Amino acid sequence: MAFTAVQISFLQRLVAERSPSRQISAAASYFSEHFSLGRVAGSRVEYTDAHFAAAERLLVANHLPVRALGNVATRAQAAEYGGMSEKDFSVAPHANSVAVKGLGNCLFDGHGLYTPQGAYLVLTVEQAMRVTCERIMVVENLETFRGLQEYDWIDRRDLAVLAIYRGEKDVPNKDAAELIRARSEPIWGFFDFDPAGLAMANALPGDRFERLLLPAHGWLEKSADTARGRQLFDRQLGSYGSVLNDATHQEVVAAWGLMKRLRSAVTQERMMKASA
Repeated sequence: MAFTAVQISFLQRLVAERSPSRQISAAASYFSEHFSLGRVAGSRVEYTDAHFAAAERLLVANHLPVRALGNVATRAQAAEYGGMSEKDFSVAPHANSVAVKGLGNCLFDGHGLYTPQGAYLVLTVEQAMRVTCERIMVVENLETFRGLQEYDWIDRRDLAVLAIYRGEKDVPNKDAAELIRARSEPIWGFFDFDPAGLAMANALPGDRFERLLLPAHGWLEKSADTARGRQLFDRQLGSYGSVLNDATHQEVVAAWGLMKRLRSAVTQERMMKASA
């Protein structure tokens, strides 16, 4: 007998909570009708100790966990139970994942954090907290993040910098944000030169936001003179303009002033061969 995730959860709650009655539901009606679990009384289903014991036996007989696995169970843990898919009641494979690159002499448990050019490492938040560095660099786009060593206009000032990809669907934004909040180093922000990018920079912890990484203003002025750049600016202005007008970080304010004057934008990818 294959039960749905909803039905499995219903049986587990029935065993755990041992409520003498429950509001009638599709799962409650199903088990009452097909397995004599509970007695329907109007809009509710009534249960006795015998019903709770029967529900537990039903779970065990179908190779299902009697208790909920919890919200941190892995697919391997769920797969131990043959009566349900390993994807049920388990966290996604990419949960608790942060993409990082070590630039300079970053150390992980005392060993050099080597990251080949074009590659990156995926660590849990707890592992990433064990990396020692002098600065954190938050990077917006994955392609830029992977090729970060090619942006040779960025002066690391001979510091050990832990670059962190801000995240997306597969490498969750919330895990990167948790890591950034939990660490204490000064932060450098490297984002698109567009309203959304500046808004991301503006959202970094203000007491630790040290530096906004952008090419020289002269290079930006020349490179922003494109139809695509003007389209990006116009499209994002309504969503981020008011937030940026209230920005207080000196470098964000300066970049926003330049961008408003140019009324255009430049993506990170185009910055690869920029001048400092």
